[in-house]
Amino acid sequence: MKRLVCLVVGVVFLFGLMTSMTFGAPREITFWLMPNAPDDVHTEWLDAKVEEFKKETGITVHYEVIGWGDAWTRLVTAITGGEGADVVQVGTTWNPQLAAMQGLKKIDPSEFGGVAAFMPANYESTTYKGECFGVPWFAETRCLFYNTDHFAEAGVEPPNTYDELVEVGKKLVEVRGSGTAIAIAGNQAWDLLHNWAILLWAWGGDLTSPDYKKATFNSPEGIDAMNWYVDLVRTGLASKSCAEYTQPDADAAFINGNVSMAFMGPWNIAGIEHDNPTLNFGVVEPPLGPKARAAFSGGSNLAILAGTKAEEDAKAWIKFLLRKDNLVSYTADLTYMLPSAVEAFDDPAFATDKYKPFKAALEYATAYPPLGVWGTIENDITVAFKAIFTDYVTGQLGEDGVKKHLDDAAQKVDAALAQEK
Repeated sequence: MKRLVCLVVGVVFLFGLMTSMTFGAPREITFWLMPNAPDDVHTEWLDAKVEEFKKETGITVHYEVIGWGDAWTRLVTAITGGEGADVVQVGTTWNPQLAAMQGLKKIDPSEFGGVAAFMPANYESTTYKGECFGVPWFAETRCLFYNTDHFAEAGVEPPNTYDELVEVGKKLVEVRGSGTAIAIAGNQAWDLLHNWAILLWAWGGDLTSPDYKKATFNSPEGIDAMNWYVDLVRTGLASKSCAEYTQPDADAAFINGNVSMAFMGPWNIAGIEHDNPTLNFGVVEPPLGPKARAAFSGGSNLAILAGTKAEEDAKAWIKFLLRKDNLVSYTADLTYMLPSAVEAFDDPAFATDKYKPFKAALEYATAYPPLGVWGTIENDITVAFKAIFTDYVTGQLGEDGVKKHLDDAAQKVDAALAQEK
């Protein structure tokens, strides 16, 4: 009997010891994010918020800033191995792909304010097969920047339609010379699709059929939209060198005052303030196309990796980052992106004439289809787009060149869509 009592006491003691160790263990999570701001100010902001969060919750956040070039591989490796971070930043187009790999925790939107708390396209980017696997963090969209001095010199107003953009461009060229009306991205731009997609939608086309079974961007509307874009170079509104530009090349041409218009994002406002603070410029929404006014919705979401062992603490960190004061600080003051949460736009920081067009555009902006095979699809379309510009530069595009390249890309995209789970 004495031995039994001792055994019971020992077991109870051991259980109590294990319990105390478990409940007394430090609460820690790991957060992976990308270099969304210059390292020095980014680190300063993160360190301050990590300390603030720990004081509020007792949870320690270990963060690591990972370059965009390495992030996809790191995420896939973490998902495959079942270990890695708890909370991760994912680009909006990555979210469905990672969900398709069963690498992300399913999210209940009501825990984060509900679907209506976020800009519609940004919430859509967190979904896959009708379920949510992330929380919108910050957004990006692009509007038309214009040089107010150049416009005054030419006696023109900002265009409201794409037809008006061409007419305004011709008058600017008359005053300032060929190739000076607008700068656009060309075949060296990795994000080339972002520039054409808004035209495709504005012309009444779409990337795929509503059921995601077939490519539709090679429709007559898609061909017309692509020809309009290439015609900016063909007709001399944009410099021929634009055919081989990266997006930063196009941005720099406007920021340096060399051209009168460019499609850019809110982060470029900071670039202007830093690189050419005397530049007089305005921002308007993307022009109205033959069928609609359209904009692209991109940005980043916050997701929880499926392998986490600290799901509730991970959720707490996401809620902290999305708190209005933190979200406004991270977007308006640090990254110069746009908040994905609707309430954050109430802040005076987004009430300026230069920010208002971005908010308006984001309300009707479109996200890319939430597909697990989207990476392959985007690559196929971008390769075709680059080939169109390359053929133009080398004189090989021909009358039906745009249609041929888009048809070829559509066949590849159809094959990719057939692989969608």
